[in-house]
Amino acid sequence: MALTQYYVASSIDGFIADADDNIEWLEQFGFAAFEDDYKAFYAGIGAIVMGAVTYEFLLKQPNLEWPYPGIPTWVLTHRRLPPIAGAELVFWAGEIAQLDGVARDAAGDRDVWVVGGGDVAAQFADAGLLDELRVTVMPIIVGSGKPLLPVAHASAPLTLVSTTPFEGGAVGLVYRLS
Repeated sequence: MALTQYYVASSIDGFIADADDNIEWLEQFGFAAFEDDYKAFYAGIGAIVMGAVTYEFLLKQPNLEWPYPGIPTWVLTHRRLPPIAGAELVFWAGEIAQLDGVARDAAGDRDVWVVGGGDVAAQFADAGLLDELRVTVMPIIVGSGKPLLPVAHASAPLTLVSTTPFEGGAVGLVYRLS
């Protein structure tokens, strides 16, 4: 059965973007040190869920090419947003529990990736539908911004599944929620 996973990078003080939705603080680290980990994770993904802010971030990229070809993607939004060429998109304004079932079915024997943002992942966590938190903690303090996982209430203790140290001081953590 497919897992629903939140795979994300965070500052050490728990932010995934600054207050202006920028990730320049993250981009300074480059991605070479994380490439093998990302490729292994991505190979197991069969469906994606993201929020409108994450989707709009993609829309703003120069020379935009859809980064998730062949993977069905749901964008949570109540607004009309332009499609991206080559993307298999569904704009979703329904219930999270229904979406989770649809996305898991679409993923088949692979997993569902909650790309972002933290508010979307928190909705899944609050509904008891988030199976894993896969966070790479970056060695930087941002100070304020978009929180990693702004849940409505404290969870039960999570189960640590694995840790991965990366060059430059980042640490990958995988926790099981359910």
